Amino acid sequence: MVHSSRLGVAVKASSPLPPTHRFGLFELDPRAGELRKKGMKIRLQGQPVEILAMLLERPGEVVTREELQKKLWPADTFVDFEPGLNNAMKRLRAALDDNADTPRFIETLPRRGYRFIGTVNCSEQTPEGTAKAKSRRRLTLRLTALGVLGSLAIAAAFIGFNVHGWRDRFFARAPKPQIQALAVLPLANLSGDPEQEYFADGMTEALITELGKITSPRVISRQSVMQYRGSKKPLKDIARELNVDAVLEGAVERSGDRVRITLHLSQALPERQLWAKDYDRNIRDILSLQGEIARVVTDEIQVKLTPEERTRLASSRTVDPEAQDNYLRGLYLAGRFTELDSQKAIVHFKKAIERDPTYGPAYAELAMVYFWLGNPEQGGPSAKETMPQAKAAVTKALELDPSFARAHLALGLILLNSEWNWSEAEKEYKIALKLNPNCGWCRDQYGVLLSGLGRNDEAIRQLNYAIELDPFSHFPRYWLAWIAFFSRQYDVAIKQLEILNKCDDGIALSYAQEKRYPEAIASLEKCVPRSVRGRALSLGLLAQMYGLAGRKREAQKMVNELKERSRHHYVFPSVFANAYLGLGEKEQALTWLERAYEEQDPHLFYLKVDPFMDPLRSEPRFQALLRRVNLLQ
Repeated sequence: MVHSSRLGVAVKASSPLPPTHRFGLFELDPRAGELRKKGMKIRLQGQPVEILAMLLERPGEVVTREELQKKLWPADTFVDFEPGLNNAMKRLRAALDDNADTPRFIETLPRRGYRFIGTVNCSEQTPEGTAKAKSRRRLTLRLTALGVLGSLAIAAAFIGFNVHGWRDRFFARAPKPQIQALAVLPLANLSGDPEQEYFADGMTEALITELGKITSPRVISRQSVMQYRGSKKPLKDIARELNVDAVLEGAVERSGDRVRITLHLSQALPERQLWAKDYDRNIRDILSLQGEIARVVTDEIQVKLTPEERTRLASSRTVDPEAQDNYLRGLYLAGRFTELDSQKAIVHFKKAIERDPTYGPAYAELAMVYFWLGNPEQGGPSAKETMPQAKAAVTKALELDPSFARAHLALGLILLNSEWNWSEAEKEYKIALKLNPNCGWCRDQYGVLLSGLGRNDEAIRQLNYAIELDPFSHFPRYWLAWIAFFSRQYDVAIKQLEILNKCDDGIALSYAQEKRYPEAIASLEKCVPRSVRGRALSLGLLAQMYGLAGRKREAQKMVNELKERSRHHYVFPSVFANAYLGLGEKEQALTWLERAYEEQDPHLFYLKVDPFMDPLRSEPRFQALLRRVNLLQ
């Protein structure tokens, strides 16, 4: 008879204990909740282990999704069932080196459930059986004691003499893998609320940034990994496409002030799980958690951190949940690069600052948004309006947190594009890269700066590194084509832009330098209807091409259209300068270039290297302009 109490349960002596299940190289001990492979414990716990136990109790039978939900995901659970089950199965298969498409152990029955299809050997035990087994083990131990002692004596001599170094080889531990390149895939949003995607994306970007603070391994930029959100591609395919050795993936869920993050690190070739862990923290501690995760990952992949890198990963602070939430919403919106979303992002960054005036990253990202809002690609206000706001925000950011790489990048952009301070901008880019060697955008922009100074070999090195960090980004490849154009290698520029299949002004400009005006005009006419944000720039270049081709009337018509457009929308003065250069009106072109300087037009960046400026280089007014933008001593 079974006697129960509030403190526990007394069972009959004949009641069986849960069996240990053995299959393949694995064994599951349900009593301890441990999965082992060749006797070594695998870092897996919680729901994946419970699912495996249910499957092993009924090998060959279907365990339905409803049964799993009833046992493991009751109605008041923290995690929604569907994404929770999918994530748990993904972790379980990774631990077993199993594949959903070609399973060895767990078969998926779509919309029904799962079935264990491997061979299972169970060692069932009862209390009596356990006692007998212990007795047999004691006898065996007595019989083998002398043999063991003899073996130990031999081993002691072996260790003592270390003949030919065999001791070290024999007892050496399997080395941890040395990973040269790592990708952090988009964390799955387990909240069940699509509106929470910004939070999952923000946590993904934070981990990329944190891991990027160390020199090695190379960490792939956010822009290239985000396309794998929800992807069902095999790990080896993702690793091949990104050219990485390992992948960090997982899921995140926020409920009130609690955040749960599930992560596992997998090596691509051979495919195996290296590490897995669940974190449950207060959102105020999320910044310190990011550093903790980065330190654990670097240890697992055998990265030797410098004292400076270890200090950067160890530095942390608490964060106000509401400030953090507004910061992440701002990041999400700013990444869309539209004027409307940029304005919304500014609102959220300001709310974050109001909530926590010491939150340096919010000031840095506010500065970045103001900078891009004044960029011609945004189609928004002029740089002269937005740069002072950007400068004020980034100054405060660096005052609060001088270790934030993005703040130094923002300051470098502002110094270069509004103050033409090339040396100080370069210094800021170098600081940003020291703080985050894996910042792909920092390398992009440093390459652009170097190209504007005519230091093309250095620029190409930075841009090639940026391609390694952000393999799916067109920007560094696109800028390499522009370097070819600035170097007067027009055929190389054309070929590179055609490979990119990019409808770009660079192709037309390269044609024009080769005096292939009909092709230049055809290329621009094809691009202008597709261009929305940069239409004024394309119109100015088209007017320039018409002028160079001798079609003066059409060129003047374009200039008049641009003047009409400027009455309603801001048009950069350099656009008019281009048009008048095509018409051969040097004085008008110089007047508009001088106006471009007054209005902080970023297109003056190209003055030193742009071949279209060659007709003006001997002009005193042009020489004076080069000195004003610090491109001539």
